[in-house]
Parts: sequence; structure tokens; C-alpha cells
Amino acid sequence: MDCVLKKEYEIKYYEQNVLGNLKESALLNFLQDIATISAEQLGFGATYTFARNYAWVVLKYHIELYKELNNLPKIIIKTESRGTTKLYAFRDFELYSPDETLLGRVISAWALIDMTTRKVLPMQTALDFVKAFEKRNTDIDYGKTEQLSHIDFQKEFEVRFDDIDVNRHANNSNYIIWALASLNNDFRIKYRPAVIDIKYKKESKQGEKIVSKAQLQQNSPVITLHTIESQNTGEEIAALKIQWENIRESL
Repeated sequence: MDCVLKKEYEIKYYEQNVLGNLKESALLNFLQDIATISAEQLGFGATYTFARNYAWVVLKYHIELYKELNNLPKIIIKTESRGTTKLYAFRDFELYSPDETLLGRVISAWALIDMTTRKVLPMQTALDFVKAFEKRNTDIDYGKTEQLSHIDFQKEFEVRFDDIDVNRHANNSNYIIWALASLNNDFRIKYRPAVIDIKYKKESKQGEKIVSKAQLQQNSPVITLHTIESQNTGEEIAALKIQWENIRESL
């Protein structure tokens, strides 16, 4: 079966920010949606996982945005299942404008967990019918998240009922919302994300209190480092590194 799926998404006004740019959380929701549809078509989606009490969780994203996603009526997304290693599955995405201009590329890594034990399942056992991952010369690479040396911005949240999805933890799109919410409005209006690395480390659940911390590196390019921490346990639940581009320079 063809491992590539293409889908067009209409961008609603509430999926855009005040500048008319596609919200980062909306983009992650599109990626999750097309990944879910693709997995189902390939035989390891919801029908397969729910019957076995399994669940897919995303471990990391590397997102490269070559152009500003501004005032787009639609976005076209292509995704390809790249196969598995011992413990992980990999999936690529490409983003296109309605006129087929390449807007960005995304790579991602996923794990399959047993919902009862919350343990990661070996791919050879759970998905022995899926091809092995093979690297290509055209592949882009994951960036490295970094520890904060100091804190420039900070904001606290509580995980709400509506942040939780069917896997009984906060949906992955919430983490980018929490990270970006720590930055001030002046910064967000001046810059747009050009490269985003997200590493998910722990689950967060309803009622958990979390703190979003950020460090600003005023070099060229401008970079922010982010950590999302649980105030309940003190553990880091996600880390992000974002490279920013001046919006006026990207027009």
C-alpha cells in the first residue's frame, strides 16, 4: 500500500493569529489528523490500537517553515510513514500552499504504548508488518533542545479538562501553546517561528499545575529555549527550541 497520503485543510479564521498567520497549535492538529488517517489506512491506526488497548504518542517534532503561513485559505499536507526501528516509528510531512509552493517540512518520531502499563511496546512485536526505517540523503535532521541557563519569561497554567484527549493526557498541541504563551506580545508580533524542535518527555494530566519558562538568545538568528515543567513533581515534561525570523524580512 502507498505510504504517502495527501490532504487539503481549509484554514478557519479561528485557526489564525492576530497577524493572519496559521497558529502553531493548529498546524500540529493538522499533522496529528493526517497522521491518524494515514495510520488507519495502513493498518495501524485507531481500529488496530483501540482493540488492543494501545495508543500512539508523539515523542518529537522538527518543523522547518520556509515561508510565513499568512492569510492562506487552505494548506495542503502530504505525509509519509517512514517505518520503524526497535522502539520507534517515524513519519514525515510536507506543507504546500494551494498553488503547490513548498511551505515547510516536518519530521516526527512516535511510540506505541500499552494503555494499561503505560510502557512503550517493541515495534517488532506490535507492528511486525510495518517496514523498517531507512535513512535517505534528502532527509532533514532533528535539532537539539537545550537546558535553560536563565529565565527571561515565565507563565503558570493548570491543565484543563478540555486539554485532555482520548489517550487521557494533554494533547500534544497544548505544549506549543504553553511555550509560546510565556513570550510577550511585542516579541510575537515582530517574529515568526522558522524552525521548531519539540521534545515530549512526560505526560501531563487534568488538574496538574505546570510552569512554562523561556530563555531568549538575542543573536542571529534569534532563538528561544523553552521548558515546560510540572509544579506537582518538579519534572520537565517538554522541551522546545525555536528559531525565529523577523516577519518584515520574511515578507
